Amino acid sequence: MQKSSLKMHSKLEKKILFVPDRCLGQNIANQMGLASMVIGDGGNPNECDVICYDGFCSVHQLFSLDDIAFYRKKFPGILIAVHPECDPTICEASDFVGSTSQLIKYIADLDPEQKVAVGTEFNMVNRLRKKNTYILSSTKPECPTMNETTLEDVYVTLKAIDDGEPINEILVDEGTQKWAKIALERMLAL
Repeated sequence: MQKSSLKMHSKLEKKILFVPDRCLGQNIANQMGLASMVIGDGGNPNECDVICYDGFCSVHQLFSLDDIAFYRKKFPGILIAVHPECDPTICEASDFVGSTSQLIKYIADLDPEQKVAVGTEFNMVNRLRKKNTYILSSTKPECPTMNETTLEDVYVTLKAIDDGEPINEILVDEGTQKWAKIALERMLAL
């Protein structure tokens, strides 16, 4: 993540407005050694490289320094692995910070006897290895929005597409398609 972010910033040479997640924006800025602020926090945008929109993931806001301290005391030597949408103080206190796919790989590559507490959504943590993996929270970090989609929803949607009658189809005009494709291709090229 850092290499891509550094390359993007050196090409832009402008301030970055980061949306939708303030913590992800702050953590990327910290990783890159850039000054950041959250809109509405009283900071001066002229003194910042990254201006973060005040959006956040409610699940990733559940993790606390007390949770980390609890696991470190209970299991000396435990590793703490979190998603970068956690508060910057949580990321700084962790042993590993990574995207969902990076968390999965990191944990899969650990010695099976190595204990790890993971700070991300409950259902994702439960799909990781079963032994020596803990949820970094005293409450269940479950995302209600992610859990609204059922297997039946997926089946009905795929069947509708297969029948040539897609449901909930979103149509986008050609101009928007063109610029969205250019933006996506530029992002992927970095």
